[in-house]
Amino acid sequence: MLNTVVDLAGEEFAEVAAWLDDNGRPVETVGMVMGRLRSGAWVTMHGCGEAIPSCASDVRVFCSQAILRTGIWGERLDIQRAGAKQLRPVKVPASTGVWQQFMAVRAGQIPNPSPPDVGLRMARLYDAIKASAAQRGQPIHLS
Repeated sequence: MLNTVVDLAGEEFAEVAAWLDDNGRPVETVGMVMGRLRSGAWVTMHGCGEAIPSCASDVRVFCSQAILRTGIWGERLDIQRAGAKQLRPVKVPASTGVWQQFMAVRAGQIPNPSPPDVGLRMARLYDAIKASAAQRGQPIHLS
C-alpha cells in the first residue's frame, strides 16, 4: 500500500501521524496513517490484517472533477466523473507481468516505471509512520 500511494502521490509527504498495533504478533497487523503532501493534499491509509482472509485493497483518489479507484496491485482502474452516479471501468493495456517488466527495464527496452526516488520516498514515509506510532500518533514533520 505504501509503495502504491507514494507512487500515485508523486511527491514527498510533509507531515504524518500514525497509529499501529501488532496485537501481540511480531509485526503490525492494524494501522492508520494520516498525512499531508508538500502540495497540501491530504492522504489517509488504513490497513487491517485482523479481517477476513483476503488480499483485497481499495485505493481512491478524490479530485474536484472525478474520483479514481484502483488497487495496490493495479488490478483495476475505475473513474467516476462529476455528475455520474457510479464508478466505471477504464480500459487499460494488460500488464506485462512483474518479471517481464523487470527484464525489459534491465535490457533497456523501457524506462524504469519505479525509479529509486519512489523507493526513497516510501522509506522516508515508513520511517515517519514508525516514529509517529512510537509517540502515539504525534505528528512527524518531514523536511
